[in-house]
Amino acid sequence: MEVDTQHYELSDLVRYSYEGQPAKVQDVFNELMMGRMYDAIQQKKVEVAQNFFGQQQADAEEHDEDQHEEEDEDGQSA
Repeated sequence: MEVDTQHYELSDLVRYSYEGQPAKVQDVFNELMMGRMYDAIQQKKVEVAQNFFGQQQADAEEHDEDQHEEEDEDGQSA
């Protein structure tokens, strides 16, 4: 999902500041920050998903190892 916003540059923020247009400065600042926050949230989602699914896989592998150890000790399947 991509946010549909006007694409501002940092130079727009400086230009509107220099021109004395505080409402435009605020709009540009808000848009720039919203874009950065959106990107940061998307990156964090990916990181959390990778950690979550990686942990599940590690837990499953550990469970498999425990099963094999029990089989070795008993000489049969648990």
